[in-house]
Amino acid sequence: MKLKNKLFLYFGVLFFLTINIFGIVLIQSNFNLTINNTVNASLGEYSVIYTNIEYREEISNIFLTNKDIIKVKSDSYLKNINNPNISLEFRTLDKKMFYSTNNSDILYSEKIYNINDNLSNYMIYKEKNNRILLINNIISINNNEYYFTYMNNLDHLYKDRIKSLFTLIKLNVAMGIFLLFIIYLISIEITKPINNLIYSMEDIINGNYNKKFTYKSNIFEINSISNNFSLMNDEIQKKIQQLREQNNSKQRFIDNLTHEIRTPLTSIIGYSDLMINKKVQDIDLIYKSFKNINREGKRILELTSNLVSLITLDKKSLKLNNYSLKEILRDVRNALKIKISQYDVELLIEGNDIEVFSDKNLLTILISNFVDNAIKSTIDRNIRKVILRVDKGMLIIKDTGIGISKNDINKIFEPFYMVDKSRHKSVEGFGLGLSICKEISNLLDIKIEIKSKIDLGTEIILNFKGILIEWKN
Repeated sequence: MKLKNKLFLYFGVLFFLTINIFGIVLIQSNFNLTINNTVNASLGEYSVIYTNIEYREEISNIFLTNKDIIKVKSDSYLKNINNPNISLEFRTLDKKMFYSTNNSDILYSEKIYNINDNLSNYMIYKEKNNRILLINNIISINNNEYYFTYMNNLDHLYKDRIKSLFTLIKLNVAMGIFLLFIIYLISIEITKPINNLIYSMEDIINGNYNKKFTYKSNIFEINSISNNFSLMNDEIQKKIQQLREQNNSKQRFIDNLTHEIRTPLTSIIGYSDLMINKKVQDIDLIYKSFKNINREGKRILELTSNLVSLITLDKKSLKLNNYSLKEILRDVRNALKIKISQYDVELLIEGNDIEVFSDKNLLTILISNFVDNAIKSTIDRNIRKVILRVDKGMLIIKDTGIGISKNDINKIFEPFYMVDKSRHKSVEGFGLGLSICKEISNLLDIKIEIKSKIDLGTEIILNFKGILIEWKN
């Protein structure tokens, strides 16, 4: 069942139960109060009539009989109160009718004649569809005793209660139609934002991730749902974008890995087929073939080694200690001395030295990869310069190379991604160096920032968190 229908049903049932229970209780309470007041008033009237009939009757009995006295006084009192529901009757002690104002000879329940004390006895007696208040006691007239019974027909009070109940039913119908309409509108208003939310979620399920839930309401909770849904949708879009980028990155990784492995393998297979299928007599060709096979085999070995390094780097293998950063920079320069000389690159180390708490081998690999890429980027430039500057807890590696475009900066740390694809064959490497650098920087808590412009060079900033001492040279 829909929430709208449930709200309509529950509020409708709650309304009818509330108004009927309250109405019935109110009608019954009013009825009971009316009955009590009528009984009290009747008891008062009974006492007045009783006293009036009994008072000084011993003087009047010379001229009037007991029946005449009862008749005159009873009729006179009833005429004065002018209430057709009240009647009086007198019976002898053997319960035979002596006088009645309504000419009735009905003998009521024996309980009303069971006199235990001097107080008036009363009961409400049901006769067919009538309910009669009976008040009874023994009265003495001229030394004769009679049962004096006061009868008040309460049937109109019971009929009034039934009329009130019917009025309640009519009120239920009239008010019910109106209030159910109001409840229906309220249920629609309450469920409208929920329905909009459901439709928005269905759109998202169907792939429309740009769907916005912008329902505005003066209800705080509804606005909170709207705002939180929008935030959730934004996060979903970000996660989807991240997943897409990761998927694209993985796909590029697979494509590049396949390509990089296929290239040396093709070369190896080609030269080995030449040796197998043809009887080569040329010693130089044989030497060249085996030399190429050896070189391509080493490339595959290097690729495998780098992939293993990329996968197996973790904090458990770190050997942390305090090291001079400039000493590490000089080791890097010495390691790349041949390449620096080969490409006629000027490499400068500047700034004050700092001591860092790090893993020397990994930090050397990290810096070496960046410097090596900086050297490669200057090969075709007129000015070939790489500057390593230590500055306030940072190492800045700046070159005069070809630069990196904005689109490529976010991808250079992906495995096999190479910015300068024209140098792919002339410069050895598989594009795994920067991927390893990224993993090393994460392990050593080093933040990498890259600034670059095409044809103006690149600046790589390494921010160290493990600085202990900084001093001047």
